[in-house]
Amino acid sequence: MNVAEAAKYLFVSRPHVRLLLERGKITGIPTENGDYAIDDASVEKYKSDRKRAAKEYLDSQTEDKDPLGL
Repeated sequence: MNVAEAAKYLFVSRPHVRLLLERGKITGIPTENGDYAIDDASVEKYKSDRKRAAKEYLDSQTEDKDPLGL
């Protein structure tokens, strides 16, 4: 997949995908035309990691930890 396809799949901008590549969050190799050939598995892993982190955060936000009125 290329940068545009990864951006569409992850619902982020193309510059954000390039930032993820620079930071090593997803892997890819530069191509001759200035784009990247991005490893599909790394994009899928990044997406599932973000989904899991969001779920863990939402699950931790309960009224039991901070009751109303106290």
